[in-house]
Amino acid sequence: MRRETRPGPPASFVWRGREYTVVEVLAERRLLDLRRPWWTRRHRDEYVVRVDTGELFRLRFHRGPGRPSWTLFCQLPEEP
Repeated sequence: MRRETRPGPPASFVWRGREYTVVEVLAERRLLDLRRPWWTRRHRDEYVVRVDTGELFRLRFHRGPGRPSWTLFCQLPEEP
């Protein structure tokens, strides 16, 4: 039996030529697409992180068919 392990949020990432270090994970959730046949499902692990500059980002780790990959989904507005 093979168990799937979740990768967890990255320690850092590069965006627009600059490296950002993740200092805090504010939220995490698993998105499951169960409406499609199993061979075309797009499952994602989503993380909202704060980086060393204080900025917030939503990152997604794509699992399922094909090669696993990371995506910077969006930059979030600063918290008030």
